[in-house]
Amino acid sequence: MKEKILMRIWIGAIFFMGMVLVISGCSKKEVSTDPLNFYNMVLVGMPKEEAEKILAVEGSAKGKGFNYVDENTGYGVTLSYDTVATAAEEATAETDAEEAAEVVVFKQLYVPDNTYLDGLVNANVTAEQVNSLTEGMPYEEVKTILGGVDGTEINSAYNKKDAANPYTVMAWFNPDRSVAYITFLGYQGTVKVFEFRPGE
Repeated sequence: MKEKILMRIWIGAIFFMGMVLVISGCSKKEVSTDPLNFYNMVLVGMPKEEAEKILAVEGSAKGKGFNYVDENTGYGVTLSYDTVATAAEEATAETDAEEAAEVVVFKQLYVPDNTYLDGLVNANVTAEQVNSLTEGMPYEEVKTILGGVDGTEINSAYNKKDAANPYTVMAWFNPDRSVAYITFLGYQGTVKVFEFRPGE
């Protein structure tokens, strides 16, 4: 009789512990180690309220923008907000700036210091390769010239003339901390400006 009672207590305890583990496992939030985690969560044109809800951290004021830092990686995103009218709204002059919602008009990868650039290394490009680029060149051609490696988007800005094609800056980071910065019209669009900065 005592053995049956002890067995039931033992089974109950095991069941209880199993439930505790299941519940704690389900409530555990997944932790990202991706430096671009916060940057990729937000899109230019996204309402401020939505961006802040997705990031779920308090932003700290930085000039005209706000820094949102992922405590797990140290990287983050800097966002600037403004009210934006569509071309149709501007044409009919019906936009009331006070009523319009603020949206993301600029986003930039937040990097706490130069040592964090090491975590972004993705290429081994030269100044000669970069200087062989020309304005209007499509992204895929740029990628081929720079060794077939995708660049890392590090900032994006709203384009008033063409909202569907923001200005984006992509970077190719070398191990010696030299960087190729290329500005495109549109996401992976066509080249506008290019620059090679030597390492330290």
